[in-house]
Amino acid sequence: MKKLSRMESNKEARRVLNRHGVDLSYCQFSCAGSEIRMTGWLCKYDGSDFSGQMVEAMISDLQKQLPGISVFGDLDNWQFTTDHISFLGGNEEASEGNGGEDNSERYEIDTDEAS
Repeated sequence: MKKLSRMESNKEARRVLNRHGVDLSYCQFSCAGSEIRMTGWLCKYDGSDFSGQMVEAMISDLQKQLPGISVFGDLDNWQFTTDHISFLGGNEEASEGNGGEDNSERYEIDTDEAS
């Protein structure tokens, strides 16, 4: 498979994030090398939060569209890598100043795919 340029990788990542309904006015991303890094606040266009399964599907879709890429999210309400997902809290928790870290939920991503 042909290696994508940084511009092509960013363009493909933007397509995937748009397909999953990510509001890119709150969430920033950047592709560099074999990584996608996301920062800011992960929410949908209507302002609602994602579920763990939705985040997992988005990560999986990014990896399908950009093979060999690692996904890292260091967001105000979510932290994730290609191995785990942690929900730090919704709008209410973030406004209290702790980022919802006391109420975090951790999800493990199942990387065993039947081929």
